[in-house]
Amino acid sequence: MRHEKETPKLGSAIFTMGIIALVLVWGTTALTNEDPLWFVHRFEGEAEAITIYWDGQSTVIGRGERGYSDLMTAFGQAIARPAGFEWEVAFSEQSIESYQQRFRMLKVTFPQPVQVHTRHPFPRAATFLIPLNETHAYSRRVFAFTGIVPYASGPLNLSEPHFDALYKAVEAAVTVM
Repeated sequence: MRHEKETPKLGSAIFTMGIIALVLVWGTTALTNEDPLWFVHRFEGEAEAITIYWDGQSTVIGRGERGYSDLMTAFGQAIARPAGFEWEVAFSEQSIESYQQRFRMLKVTFPQPVQVHTRHPFPRAATFLIPLNETHAYSRRVFAFTGIVPYASGPLNLSEPHFDALYKAVEAAVTVM
């Protein structure tokens, strides 16, 4: 009996290296984000309250109230596919007060912290703040409140079409009120 030594096949080696690279990318991102499903592009949370701050006035919309469903749909679609992430941008207490008292901002509050699935290191949070005009709105930022001041170590940036759809849903809810 003659035994021939098998030589490794190039295709097999490339396949193995690809699997290893995929596992490393997935694992590193999952550990960094504390979210093994970081690649899933959907958001399924249901807020207990949505607060709209609009030019000095505030309106709270709860589940089942007019405008709630449209706002949750627009928020969920926007946050499920962020356009980017900023590492060193924070939302100061003074900025939050300005938005609440003079500008436009959306505050989405959940009963428990929820995970936004993203490849960016965005924390689980029960409250999200979305400035709708002025400085932070130009970059279409979403801040997560984790109980630490400042409110975020880095916001997600929404895509322009999703931010515009969210803004229109907020505007429609304010018009009806």
